Amino acid sequence: MRTGTRARGYAALLGAGWRTALAYRGALLLTALTTALSLVIQLAVWEAVYADQREIADYDVTGMTTYLLAGNLLAVLLSNRVDDTLSGDIYRGDHVTAMLRPIGFLGTHAAIALPYLAVRLLLVVAPLLLCALGTVTLAAPGLAGLAWFLPAALLATALGILLNLLVGLAGFVTTSTWGVRYLKGTVVAFCSGQLVPLELMPDAARQTLEWLPFTAMVATPVRLLLGRVEGAAALGAVGLQLLWTALGVLACGLAWRTALRRGEVSGG
Repeated sequence: MRTGTRARGYAALLGAGWRTALAYRGALLLTALTTALSLVIQLAVWEAVYADQREIADYDVTGMTTYLLAGNLLAVLLSNRVDDTLSGDIYRGDHVTAMLRPIGFLGTHAAIALPYLAVRLLLVVAPLLLCALGTVTLAAPGLAGLAWFLPAALLATALGILLNLLVGLAGFVTTSTWGVRYLKGTVVAFCSGQLVPLELMPDAARQTLEWLPFTAMVATPVRLLLGRVEGAAALGAVGLQLLWTALGVLACGLAWRTALRRGEVSGG
């Protein structure tokens, strides 16, 4: 009975999340335009860099173009508004009533993010990919690369949800999470390999970033797509993603329980 109640609750959340995501079509258009503009600027910069050389760290201009396109489109799916909606519930005190529902508070926000991501995939990522296929030269991924990329991209998206849950929970200890969310976005963009492949970074920085969860959010799936990581190394890369995902789940649970112990409810 309890399982059935939870299933119906999650189904209702998915439906509501889908309708809400479609209601903000202007925001989706703005996301598509800003992503496209960012890509145009990045590609123009790298085209100038490649004017005097054919390869950089084993990336030719076609490989770099493909890397940047895949990385930036994947980054669109890392933005899921979980951090904003979760912290908003905390500031309004809605988390108190949410605890009385048959489904978990964190699970509620994670579920709402799924239709939001599906809409972004269909209305932002897919159109931009089609435009890119008709305007720039891309490296064709192999079947093995695609096979590895799909689970890696799903795990990267899961990591994005978990990271944003943690950022949203910062609402228990800050009066505004705007600064935390801005810092998170900047750190992810630079440390995940979204803007610059990690292979181009100094050795010390690259070796450090390779073991952080940010790499698993962009660099790992894109490398797998391009066939730069294969065989046992590919299995190890996805395994590391799984490890970070499991640790993220544990971290979210711990942060939620800690926040509840410290939380105070004020009435007027």
